[in-house]
Amino acid sequence: MTPSVPAESAPCVYFKQLAPFLPSQLEGFTVTHTQGSTGKYGEVSVSEAERLFTRGEGREVKVRIVDTTMGGKIGQAIRDAAQRAKGRDPSDPAAPILWEDAVGFVRYDEEESLAEANLLVGERFVVAVTSRGFPGTVEVRRVARGIDLAGLARLQ
Repeated sequence: MTPSVPAESAPCVYFKQLAPFLPSQLEGFTVTHTQGSTGKYGEVSVSEAERLFTRGEGREVKVRIVDTTMGGKIGQAIRDAAQRAKGRDPSDPAAPILWEDAVGFVRYDEEESLAEANLLVGERFVVAVTSRGFPGTVEVRRVARGIDLAGLARLQ
């Protein structure tokens, strides 16, 4: 993990503060890589931490946590997508995530065996959990549920 800019010059949480909220392990998986950065690009600041887990049979799970000055727009898009899916039955693979510390939407591309859960945590952080090689969205929901979302929501 290599920082792009010093922590004090960006309005986002420094990536090293996000990294502890990434799962340290997932049962049956190997940590393939962990990376993070904090950068400022004109008026936009972005801080992110990511960990990739892999397992035989072409299966992988990636968890990414992002803090950005664009968070308001991204957060609204996530809330809107969750709201549109609100009427779905909880057993529906695309049912929204409406947890105490997070709101989000889930989608699945059957052709690619790619599932994605995008969560807005604490009205600030975006957590994306993606899986490849799994049938449906059960794995991304399970991994998302295992993240300390309450702790992340309290991070300032």
